Amino acid sequence: MKKLLPLLTATLLALGSFAQDQHLVDSLETLLKNHNAKRLELGKNAPVMYDTTAVAILYALSKAHWGNNPVKATGYAERSLQVSEQINYKKGMGNAYNSLGVINKQSGNYLRAMEFHKKALKIEEEINDKNGIAFSYLNIGNIYFEKGIHAEALKNYFSSLRISEEIGDHQNTGFSYSNIGNIYDAQNNYPDALKNYKAALKIFESIGDKKYIAAMNINLAGIYVEQGNYSEAINTNYKALKVAEEIGFKYGVANAYSTIGNIYNKQGNYAEGLKNLFNALNIFEETADILNKAQIYISIGNTYSWQKNYNMAGRFLNKALVISMEIGSVEGIESSYGGLAKLDSLNGNLRQELTHYKQYIVYRDSLVNNENTNKITQQQMQFDFDKKQVADSLEYAQEKEIGAIKLQKQKTIAYGGFGGIAITIILLFFVYNNYRKQRLANKQLKEAQEQLIKSEKMAAFGVMASRVSHEIQNPLNFVNNFSELSKEMLTDVISSTNEEDKRQNTALLFNNLQKINEQGKRASEIVKQLQEHTRKGSAHEYFEEKTVKS
Repeated sequence: MKKLLPLLTATLLALGSFAQDQHLVDSLETLLKNHNAKRLELGKNAPVMYDTTAVAILYALSKAHWGNNPVKATGYAERSLQVSEQINYKKGMGNAYNSLGVINKQSGNYLRAMEFHKKALKIEEEINDKNGIAFSYLNIGNIYFEKGIHAEALKNYFSSLRISEEIGDHQNTGFSYSNIGNIYDAQNNYPDALKNYKAALKIFESIGDKKYIAAMNINLAGIYVEQGNYSEAINTNYKALKVAEEIGFKYGVANAYSTIGNIYNKQGNYAEGLKNLFNALNIFEETADILNKAQIYISIGNTYSWQKNYNMAGRFLNKALVISMEIGSVEGIESSYGGLAKLDSLNGNLRQELTHYKQYIVYRDSLVNNENTNKITQQQMQFDFDKKQVADSLEYAQEKEIGAIKLQKQKTIAYGGFGGIAITIILLFFVYNNYRKQRLANKQLKEAQEQLIKSEKMAAFGVMASRVSHEIQNPLNFVNNFSELSKEMLTDVISSTNEEDKRQNTALLFNNLQKINEQGKRASEIVKQLQEHTRKGSAHEYFEEKTVKS
C-alpha cells in the first residue's frame, strides 16, 4: 500500500508551507512604505538602487504570503515583476516568475506554474544566476514528480544537486537529496530513499535548520512505516512533531499527524487513525494545499472502507478523484480509483468495481510506462558515458601509436642503413597494427551509435504511447466519472422527498452535465489537433508543445 500522504518535498517546505509570520509581514510592509516615501521624495534623482531594493522587498512580501494568502502573494509578485521589467532588472524578473510559479503550483495550476518556472530558468541562465537556476530546477522537478513523470523529475533534481554542490549552497543541496529520496521512496526503493534522506538530514543538522530537520525525520518515519518498523517510526515521528510544533511549522505538523494516522491504521486502530488524519486535513484546508488535501481525502476514504462505513468512504474517495483530475495528479487519480475499486468489492458492487478497476489499471500502467521511460533514460545516460570512454580510449591509443612512430623515425635517422630498413619494417607493422585497431574501434563505435539510435527510438515510442494515453484518457475519465456521479444524483433526485435535497442535487447534476460537455469537447479538440499533426507528419511536435506547457 502506498503512503497515506505524499512525501514531504523539500522545496514545498521552502515555499511557504509554514504559518504566516505576521510580524515579518508588518515589518516588510513598513519598510516598503518608508522606502516608497523616500523614493518619491528623491524623484528623478533617485538612483536605480532604490528600484532594485523595492523589487527585493516586494519579492520578500510575496514569499511571506506563500501558502497562506495566494491573492496577496500574487499581487506582490506581479508588482515586483512590473518594476523589474521597467528597469530591466533580470534577477528581479527571475525571482518574480519563480514566485508566481510557486503560487500557481500551490493552487493546483500546474500548467501556469510550469510556464512561470521555465521563464524564470531562462532568465537565470541568461545572467548565470546559479542559485536561481538550481532553485528553478527543483521547482520544475517537483511539478514533474507530482504529475508522476519521475524520469523528468530526477533529471531536474540531479541538475539542481550538481549546481548546488558546485557553488556550496548547502540548503539547496539538502533539498536536492531530499527530493531524490522522494523519487526512490515513491518507487518503493527504500534503501536508496533512506540514503538520500539521511544525507539531507545530515546537511540540515550541520546548518542548524530546524524546519528541515523536522521534515527529514517525517520522511524517515514514513519509510520505517513501510518497512514495518513501527517503533522506530513512532520515535522518529514524535521527534519531528515536537520540533514542528515548537517552531510553528504547520505543514510539518500536518504530515506528522498523517504519518501517525498511517501507523494507527496499519495496527488496525482506525478510530485513532481517522482522528489524526482529520487533524492533518484541517491544516491543509487552512493553508489551501490542494494536492495534500486530495491525498488526505484518499487516506480518510480508505480508512472508512476498513471501518465498513461505505457511504463516507465513497464520499471522500470521489472528492479525491475530482480534485486529482482537476490538478492532473496521475498518482492521485490512480490511488482514488484503486480505493474505489476496493470499496466496490467490499460493497458487493461488482459491476462498478470492474469499471473503477479498469481505470485504476490505466493509470497504474501509465505510471509504469513513466518508470520504464526513466530506466531507458538511465540506460542511455550510461551508454553515452560508455561511448565517451570508448572514444577517449581510442584517442589515447592513437596518440600512443603516433608517439611510437615519431620515436622510430628519429631512430631511423640516427642509425640509417640496414638498421633503418629494419626499423621501417617495424614501423610498417605498427602502422598496420594501428590501422587494424582503429578499424575495430570504429566498428565498435558505429555499433554503439546504432544501438543508441535504436534505444532512442524505443524510448520515443514509449513516451509517445504514454502521452497519447494521457492526453486522451484524462478528458474521457472526467466524462466517465461525472457520468457515474450524475446517475447516482439523478436516482437521489427521483427518490428524494426533501425539496431542499432535490434542489441541491439538481444544481450539482446540472454542474456535472456542464463538465461532461466541456470535457467531451476537450477530447474532440485533442483528437482533431492530433489528426492534423499526424497528417502533416509532425505528431512529435504536438507532444513537445504539450510537454513545454504541462
